[in-house]
Amino acid sequence: MKDKKSFEQLVKHALDGGAARAVLIDSDQIIVDDRVRLKCRVPLCAHYNRNLTCPPNTLTVSEFREILKNYSRALLLQVKGTGCEDEDVRQAELKVQNLISELETKALMEGNYFAAGFATRCRLCPECVGVQSGEPCRHPFKARPSLDAAGVDIFRTSKNAGVPFNPLDRDELYFAGILLLS
Repeated sequence: MKDKKSFEQLVKHALDGGAARAVLIDSDQIIVDDRVRLKCRVPLCAHYNRNLTCPPNTLTVSEFREILKNYSRALLLQVKGTGCEDEDVRQAELKVQNLISELETKALMEGNYFAAGFATRCRLCPECVGVQSGEPCRHPFKARPSLDAAGVDIFRTSKNAGVPFNPLDRDELYFAGILLLS
């Protein structure tokens, strides 16, 4: 899948699947910063240690930073939200989760067997089983770790990619995902 046409097909699939924006970037354009994950704890996010795809149940920032060195490209996508109400946000985050999962599967089937997706906080279930339950994830092949958990600074990464991403603009609210590609 290392040819340009295969990567471009992933972009097309992302756009056809509901992404408002999708671009290929070099993996060194992804900014990883420990302070992003700090925001999961200060102030304490309601999903911290409750969601299996959120900290501390995911790779550490250091682990992600090290793994990222093995990737040359990435697909950055954004889904446009329809509003700021909880259900609007949930639907947009769910769309990112599902789209990243689909794209990862497509990349795998085309020979990019180390493709790995990161999305928003997982919204596949109304409530995550959580670590304390001892139960496994209900959707292990669809759930993806959050970008925040990995320490990805999506604002600077989007800027590097030439894609607007302004968290203060409530009229243009976007949710992002990244698919790492070899």
